[in-house]
Amino acid sequence: MHLCFLLHFYQPSNQFGYVTKKVTQECYIPLIKSIKSDKRIKISANFPLSLLDQLDCYGFDWLIRDIKELVDAGRIELVGSAAYHPLLTKIPQDFIDKQVILNESSLAHYFGTNRDFEGESCFTIKGLRGFFPPEMAVNREVLEVLGGLGYEWVSVDEFCLPKDSRGILKDGFVYSLGSQIPKLIIRNRALTDLVSFKRDLNMSAIVAEIFKDSADKLVALDAETFGHHYKDGVYLFESIISDVFEKGVGISTISEAVQESGAVNVEHINESTWSSTEGEVYPLWENKRSKINTALWFLQREVHAEFVSKYPLESQKPSSSQNGGVPIWRYRSDTLVPSPDLRTRIELDMLKLQQSDQFWWSSEAEVMGKRNFSKYMIDSVLDYYVNVVEALGSNKMLVDRIDEIRNIIKD
Repeated sequence: MHLCFLLHFYQPSNQFGYVTKKVTQECYIPLIKSIKSDKRIKISANFPLSLLDQLDCYGFDWLIRDIKELVDAGRIELVGSAAYHPLLTKIPQDFIDKQVILNESSLAHYFGTNRDFEGESCFTIKGLRGFFPPEMAVNREVLEVLGGLGYEWVSVDEFCLPKDSRGILKDGFVYSLGSQIPKLIIRNRALTDLVSFKRDLNMSAIVAEIFKDSADKLVALDAETFGHHYKDGVYLFESIISDVFEKGVGISTISEAVQESGAVNVEHINESTWSSTEGEVYPLWENKRSKINTALWFLQREVHAEFVSKYPLESQKPSSSQNGGVPIWRYRSDTLVPSPDLRTRIELDMLKLQQSDQFWWSSEAEVMGKRNFSKYMIDSVLDYYVNVVEALGSNKMLVDRIDEIRNIIKD
């Protein structure tokens, strides 16, 4: 039996600086320290560019080095993801590639090497076998793209499975949809929810769920659960680990578990996210009754159409994915990084404005008794839209759309 943790370390690129620093102090530092202190622990983890860049800018480069030590020791398995946390199922395919490749470049910059075997500048990262799709948003088309990019497995929620397969998972968490598509690694929703929403240190229900059916299980959740969302979360993490070890079960990376597991075949999957329900795939990001949410979805589609009209897809591949070992995403904050060409600058802002957070904070859905709405997180992402629209030539219709959303927020 394998128990695997996939921890998602993430803050949006437009997060308040003090919030990122607070989360780092409350969660990331003690959690990484905890993992370092117990050599039995192995986890899989997602560190997207949107967070790594902030850690670098705010003076936490030493923490990045600590993480790299654990990566080099094989105790943290890095996974691929999208640089700025979009719902991959909701963005055009050409930008899926850009998001994924830029994120790979950032992982190489911070955890890999910037030189090839001949000493030439380039980005190189080894061992990226798995992929974490932001919000676990997947459909068949996204999986095919990820397979084409070389990923062997993708973490998904069990809602993507046919209805009669959900909630069972007695045969483990590895599923197959065919040889051309990465293996599906199914998050155990019941177990993950028990850990995510735990606000005391009674672990009996969690441990019982872990050993239910003696099948392999994946707990995939926000790293911020441990120390930020719940102040005793790091102790909760350590206690779960301790109880599991006492019962003779080890903690492994996902790729280690996949190597030793057979795959259950399925004929089809559902488009899904981590919060999908019957009849609602995007309950926390899509609300047609919300003027702001609807306007943001429309604006994003129109800005992409404007971009494509100026830079057709058959144009030369942009330098954002061929930047020769230079962290091009840092050109605004690091004077040693040369400013890229106009198209690349526009693309970088395009990637940022695709983030899922703007839709989360405008959906007005209720999560744990709180309404999802933040004027700041909506208004600040509109700055990325402004940068793109101005660089593309200030299309008046798009400018008016942005102003309209800002006026609604003020009301």
